[in-house]
Amino acid sequence: MMRSGIHPVTLALILLVMATACTNRSVDSTALVAEKVAERVAALSDKLRKDCREDVIQTAALRADSLLIDRARRMRRIEGRPPKPTRPGAPPEKELSNPLPLRPLFPFEIRFDPELRDSLRLDSTLRDSLLQLGIPQDSLLPIIQQIMQDSTMVRDSLPSVGPLREEY
Repeated sequence: MMRSGIHPVTLALILLVMATACTNRSVDSTALVAEKVAERVAALSDKLRKDCREDVIQTAALRADSLLIDRARRMRRIEGRPPKPTRPGAPPEKELSNPLPLRPLFPFEIRFDPELRDSLRLDSTLRDSLLQLGIPQDSLLPIIQQIMQDSTMVRDSLPSVGPLREEY
């Protein structure tokens, strides 16, 4: 024997469709217009940025080309001319017998040791401050040495906590 009723799953689907179909869909036209305006403004600003970037690159390329052309013209003008003579009676230019080797301005220890680098920076700042105040460095040298010695003693008396960062 068959039942003539509606299946509960079918009933639930029908109620779900009816509930979603009956919702009030009020469209906020100002929000929609504001969204469209924001999209158009973003597109326009992107286009302006792109055009500006292209103009800057083109202007830079023209300027670089003109500088190269100007340099080539100047070199062509002086090409083949003898060097400028020296003044009569002027001492001859000194020449080095051996070229000096290139080496870094600051030694390796100063560049890669943060404590030493910071110590040198503080020391140079202190000396510069003393010079600006017009205080002779020699009069404060014993006081500075005492302060440095005291700070070293305090630092040495603190317990060691190990490295502050991992070494790679």
